[in-house]
Amino acid sequence: MRWSSVVLALLATTQIVSCDPLDKSENEQRFQACGKKMTSKVYMGTEAQQSEAPWSVFFLLYNKEENSATTCTGTIVSPRHVLIATHCFVELNGAQWELEGKQLDTTHCKNGDYVITDDDILKRIRIKSDKKVVSRHPEKVTLVKACVKRSAVKTANYNNTQYYTDDFAIIDLYDDLKSSSTIQHVCVAGSVSENAAGTELDYFGYGLNPPKDQRSDEAKDNTGVLRHETVKVIDQEMEDYYFLARDPNSITVACVGDSGGGAVKDVNGQKTIVGVLSQTNCVKPKNRNKAMEQYASVGYYNEDICRLTGICDDTPKHDKYHKDYTRKPKPLRPTEPPLVAQRPVGIAAVDPNGTTGKSPAPRNQEATEEPIDSTQDAPEEQSSSEVDPNGANSGFFHAILVLISMFVML
Repeated sequence: MRWSSVVLALLATTQIVSCDPLDKSENEQRFQACGKKMTSKVYMGTEAQQSEAPWSVFFLLYNKEENSATTCTGTIVSPRHVLIATHCFVELNGAQWELEGKQLDTTHCKNGDYVITDDDILKRIRIKSDKKVVSRHPEKVTLVKACVKRSAVKTANYNNTQYYTDDFAIIDLYDDLKSSSTIQHVCVAGSVSENAAGTELDYFGYGLNPPKDQRSDEAKDNTGVLRHETVKVIDQEMEDYYFLARDPNSITVACVGDSGGGAVKDVNGQKTIVGVLSQTNCVKPKNRNKAMEQYASVGYYNEDICRLTGICDDTPKHDKYHKDYTRKPKPLRPTEPPLVAQRPVGIAAVDPNGTTGKSPAPRNQEATEEPIDSTQDAPEEQSSSEVDPNGANSGFFHAILVLISMFVML
């Protein structure tokens, strides 16, 4: 029992501090390739709308019983990193995030960020592109600044705690995504100036598209279908890590399942993510023609993104956090069986004029989880024979070596 406790402690410690950022060469290659303008094209005999926004992915986090799921939208920013909203994983209780009904365990806090490394949660995650599972069971999820106790500075009179609670997260995939016509990574905003008032943005999301006269929580579940809207940043004071936007023509509005998705614009000819959707108000039909959407400012988190992912603006900035870092091969994971037929449940983005959202009741549409297509749009495989025990993600092998050393010393 004593030795098993040691093993578990070592594994837990190694898992929390594990890191797999882009190395210097990968970061440079990413910047050369990110945000290339895509055009709609015929793919597999049908119009591939996914190719219009190949950075957008459909995110599903299944419950413990694996019979329903929280749905969100994510944005690919590197072959192994996806930006998304914190509330796709946790719920806000007052000004405190809670994970599956419990306050965040502070032992998982690092530099103000909360790191999800619990395999029981991670193994229930699926990421889809073009209606196919392209990634599952990520390495970890970082809820950026989720452990920081924020106080309202500019929004003290708004009477909404979500206005000063960070809602920005990063998914670290275990395997790199394979680039294709429907899978590409977008560039990352360098500063908050990219979301200045009056800026027009394109938003793509997989959320609900309810009829004009029907509440979103009563509508047929059509999450998983990629939709587009154009929004303009509103000149309304927010905390520096947020901004508000809306469709200037009051035609479209983000809805359940759109949370976490990216608002993008052209920066020097490259598609660049500027905001991550946090809140909207599409539940009641009467609110949609005046709906505002709240986005986490990607430019505000630029330094955190560099620190956590190796996605950095330039070499000096990359060296600040990742100098001399070289990526090591990872062990190949065993193949996981597909899930049975399930019903996705979208988590409602929070209403800026109302209460924080909880997932609506399960809807009628059945979603069958298929295994990852091994021949198309699938993560690249790595041979387990290439594992380096000193690699960035070889915590298991490190723990075993430590135990062996301890036995030898005894």
